[in-house]
Amino acid sequence: MAKTPYGVPKPSRSEQKLIDTINDTWTRERALSELKAHLQVAVEIELATIPIYLYTYYSINRTITGSPANAGFPQSPVARFADKAGALIMSVAVEEMLHMSLSSNISFSLGQQPRLYLLSPGPYPTNLPGHAKLGPDAKTLALPLAPFSEQQLWNFLEIEYPANADAPPEGSNWETIGQVYSYIRCIIYSQWIEDSDFLQGAKNQQIQPGNYSPNNIDTAYPTASFDKTTPVPASAPGSAAQVTDFASREDSHTGRFQLTTITSCEEALEAIATIDFQGEGFNNTKVDDPSKQELSHYYKFLTLQSELEGYEWHAKGMKNGKGEPLPLRPQPPKPPEHPFTPAQLAEFVVPYPTNPVSADLAAPYKSVVDLSSGLYQYMLILTETIFKVPSADQKVYFNRALHMSMIWILDKFLQAMRGIETTSKGTVVALAPTFENLSLGSRDRAFQSLSELADAVATACGNEPWYSDISWLIPMIKQLPDVSDYWKDDDKFAGAPVFPRQPPATIPGGASRHACMGLNDCKNQGRTLSNDCAGMGYCSTALQWNPADAGNPSVTDHQCHVRNDCRGQGGCGLYGTAEEQDSPGDNDCRSLGSCATPINAERFSTDGGNQGKSVWHRARKVFWAKHKARDPKLPAEPPNIPGSTNDPDLFKDGPTIEWIQNEGGGMTACGSSGLSGAGSCA
Repeated sequence: MAKTPYGVPKPSRSEQKLIDTINDTWTRERALSELKAHLQVAVEIELATIPIYLYTYYSINRTITGSPANAGFPQSPVARFADKAGALIMSVAVEEMLHMSLSSNISFSLGQQPRLYLLSPGPYPTNLPGHAKLGPDAKTLALPLAPFSEQQLWNFLEIEYPANADAPPEGSNWETIGQVYSYIRCIIYSQWIEDSDFLQGAKNQQIQPGNYSPNNIDTAYPTASFDKTTPVPASAPGSAAQVTDFASREDSHTGRFQLTTITSCEEALEAIATIDFQGEGFNNTKVDDPSKQELSHYYKFLTLQSELEGYEWHAKGMKNGKGEPLPLRPQPPKPPEHPFTPAQLAEFVVPYPTNPVSADLAAPYKSVVDLSSGLYQYMLILTETIFKVPSADQKVYFNRALHMSMIWILDKFLQAMRGIETTSKGTVVALAPTFENLSLGSRDRAFQSLSELADAVATACGNEPWYSDISWLIPMIKQLPDVSDYWKDDDKFAGAPVFPRQPPATIPGGASRHACMGLNDCKNQGRTLSNDCAGMGYCSTALQWNPADAGNPSVTDHQCHVRNDCRGQGGCGLYGTAEEQDSPGDNDCRSLGSCATPINAERFSTDGGNQGKSVWHRARKVFWAKHKARDPKLPAEPPNIPGSTNDPDLFKDGPTIEWIQNEGGGMTACGSSGLSGAGSCA
C-alpha cells in the first residue's frame, strides 16, 4: 500500500527499511501469517495491562470521608487528588479496552477469531507478551499487582514509555509497545497486503462504534470543591458539574470513530494510529489529540507522579530514586511546592497486598477471590462472543453482557471485597482480586462453572459477618448471558472432559497410579475417574515424590526426572538413559521414573531407539504389550480414547498441551531448549 491515509504518520526511515525488506524477501503467505500472529500478540499486550491498572484503581478510595484534621471529599486537596488519580487511571484502562477491541477488530477482519480467555499474563509480577527489556532502565519488567504509590506509577510509565521517533519496528523482543504496532503497520504498508484481506470477517460482526464511550462517571473528577451536602442542579452555580473535568476527549482518534470497524488497509492503519497516539501522545507530544485537550497515557501517569513526594525533576529530564531517566520529550512537569506525602496517600489508599494469590487464603476468602477471577475470565469470554452475535442483536448483548458484568457486577463486587479484612504475611490487608487465569473449562461450559463458583461462595461464606456485603451480587452473576450455544460448534474441546488441575487424591480399587492418558489398568482410574476400561483413562494420576517441595496440597503431578512417587509413573522423553526412555510409564519404583507427567502429545524421546519419536505412542505400546501378555484375548491395538463432539480424534496422539492448559490444568517440563511443547523449568 503506497498511500498514507490522513492522520496516519508516514513511515519513518526505520519503518521504510523494514517495508523494503518485507517486499524483497517475504512472500504473501508469510506476510499474512505474521500480520495475524502479531495482531494476536497486540491483543494480549493490551489485555495484559488491564488487570494491572484495575488493581491499582480499586486500591484508591476516591471519596474519603476525612477526619477532624482533613475535611475529606471534595473539600481537601488530598481528597481531590485521590479522585483525580482514580479518574486518570480508569480513563487509561478504558482506552486499553478500546485498543484491545481495535486490534481484535483488525484481527477478525482478516478471518481470525481473537482470543482473550485464560490469556491474562499472571502470575504476578509479570512481563508483557513478547518484550525483551522495557522502559528506560532496560531491565526485565516484572510488573506487579500493587496498590497506588509513586513506585507503581513508575511501573505504569514503563508500560507506556514512548518510542523514539525512529525506533526500529519489532515483532518480538520489543522495548516499547509502539514498536509492536510499528511492525504491524509495516506489514500492512507492504505490497503483500490488500484491501480484500480485511473482508474475511464480516464488518457487522466486529465490535461496533456505538458500543464505545470514552467517558463515564468514573473518568470524571472535580477540579475544585463543591457542596456535596446540598446538591444543586447541574446548571446551577456551585454544582458538581461546574467544577468537573473529564479525563478523555471525543477527538482522541484517527478516522471517523474511536472504535472503528475494519474493511481496508486504510481503516486498519487508522485504528493503529489511534492506539499509538493515545498511548504515547499525538506526534510524540504530551497530548493524544489534535485539539491538545487530552493527555496521553504516559503523560497522565507522569502528571500524577509529579505530584507525589519522591518525584525528582531536572531541567534535562527526570529520574526516579533508582536513577532511571525519563525522556526529554515530552518535557516532564515540574513538581509542586507541596507534594503529597506517603502519610497523605495512606488516607485514601486501601491496604491491598502486593501480588496476592488465592491459594494463600483461608477457604471463605479464597472462594470470594476465585469468584472474582472467574467473573473476570467470563468477561473475556463475553468479549470474544461479541464476534459471534448478529449485528442486530449486538447492542443489547453488549449492554447485558459487558456493561452488566464489568460496570455493575465486577465493579461493585471488588468494592465490596475491599471492605473485607484478611491477613497477608502477618499483616491485616483488604481482600483484593488476584486476576488469576482461573479456568472455567471450555467456553461452552464456562457459564455453568461460573455459576458453581457463585454457589461455592454462598456455601463457604454464608455464616461470615461480612457476607451480606456481597450476597446481593451473587444472584446477578448467575443472570449474566449464558453464551454456551455460541461456542458448541466452535470449540474443539466441546464434549471432552476438563483436564483436572490435580491428580485425584485416591484411586478407586487401589490400583497403581499411572503416568498419562490411556495408561490406566482398569475402569474409572483415569484422572477424571470416569472411563470405561483399561487404556481409556483421561490422563495421569501420578503424584510427586516429595510433595513438600511443591507446596500444598500433596496431590501434585511429578514435575521432572526422578521425582515420581512410585512405580509406573515415569513420563520419559526429556531426560534419562536410553533404557529409561524406551519404557515410559513402566518404571519399577520411586525415583526411577523419567520426566514430568502427564506426557503431552508434543513430547518426543531424546535418547534410545525411540529418539525423535512420540513418547506417548511408545508408552501406549509398552503398556498394551504387558496387558496382552496377561490376557492374550485382547485386541492387537489398545482402545481409542474418546475425543470431543467436534473432534473425535482429539486424543489420537495423547493429551495436547493446548487441552491441558486451556481446560483447567497447567504444566511445565524441564529443559531450556523450548522443544518440549510445555515450557521449561526456568
